[in-house]
Amino acid sequence: MLYLIGLGIWDEKDISLKGVEKCKESDLVYAELYTANWGGSLENLDKIIGKKIKEIPRSGMEENIEKIISEAKKMIVSILVPGDPLVATTHTHVITEARNSGVETKIIHSSSIYSVIAKTGLHIYKFGRTATVVAPTKDYAPDSFYDVAVENKKMGLHTLVLLDIEMNVKRAVEILLEIEERKKKDVMKRDTKILACSRLGSDEEKIVYGKAGELLNENLSSPAVIIIPGKMHFSEEEFIEKWNK
Repeated sequence: MLYLIGLGIWDEKDISLKGVEKCKESDLVYAELYTANWGGSLENLDKIIGKKIKEIPRSGMEENIEKIISEAKKMIVSILVPGDPLVATTHTHVITEARNSGVETKIIHSSSIYSVIAKTGLHIYKFGRTATVVAPTKDYAPDSFYDVAVENKKMGLHTLVLLDIEMNVKRAVEILLEIEERKKKDVMKRDTKILACSRLGSDEEKIVYGKAGELLNENLSSPAVIIIPGKMHFSEEEFIEKWNK
């Protein structure tokens, strides 16, 4: 048996009771922490489930998953992942490979950024495709994620903008404004009002609604996301005023 268990949005306290129960039943428990900036402690989680958790690197999940699958043919194995298990495509691949090898699999769901952003007051069903800001380098400066926001805006949909791990809101806004200056699509100018959400689910979470240019002066650390609102229902407009800068 192979269990894929969500750790939830922030720390070790967010794992479900069912998730804890399945970990206790398992012979081996692994955790991957590279797909998201998780704020918990594996040491604390060790104490909660009563056994040692082994952290596995990206290569262990993507190139060498056969080792874990072979173990799951003989034992009960759990893999802990930040957020909800199937939000990252890496984990869908793991489940497919396990099933193709004849291993029974089960998913234990948990909270993720896709559900938690509802606390901003924007309606979940009015979000379009998700974009991810990638930090440019000397040789690599992709901007296709901005085109996602452009298409969403045409349909009046909100855009959830995920940020690279360790990227703060200030840097992400700078990148988005630079692309807007180049592409001139009227999606996010300095006076465009956006939502910035920092460390959601933690005791230090912060949600700010304000002009993009003003948010350059805000201290909003990672993990964080930006939301570019589309056409809002009056109830959405009324709710997000609560977050006004």
